[in-house]
Amino acid sequence: MKRHKTTKRYKFQALLTPGPGGDGGLAAVPPGQIRRMVVRGQHHETHGSQFFSALVTNNGDGTGWLGDDHFIVTIVLTGDAPHEYFGIGDHVALWLGSDIASGEVTRRLFI
Repeated sequence: MKRHKTTKRYKFQALLTPGPGGDGGLAAVPPGQIRRMVVRGQHHETHGSQFFSALVTNNGDGTGWLGDDHFIVTIVLTGDAPHEYFGIGDHVALWLGSDIASGEVTRRLFI
């Protein structure tokens, strides 16, 4: 009997800063809306990058204390081993042809 790999659903929050294009990250994910995007992560051991298709939501719950140059997103994705790329403190980037925002994973959310 063949065993099939099972993909895992993974949900986390990240604190991001828009990329060099100004507020590209903020404009791409308006507060309160969900958008399918590509998220890039780096493997803990090999340091190789991998892209994941994800649902990204800008929580819109930090503009008063974060300022205009940071925002918090919730990211939901599936993959074979997403925990090897997106642990607390790991680098994460939103990607639309190039990085539009990047930052760090701040917490894991359990589904």
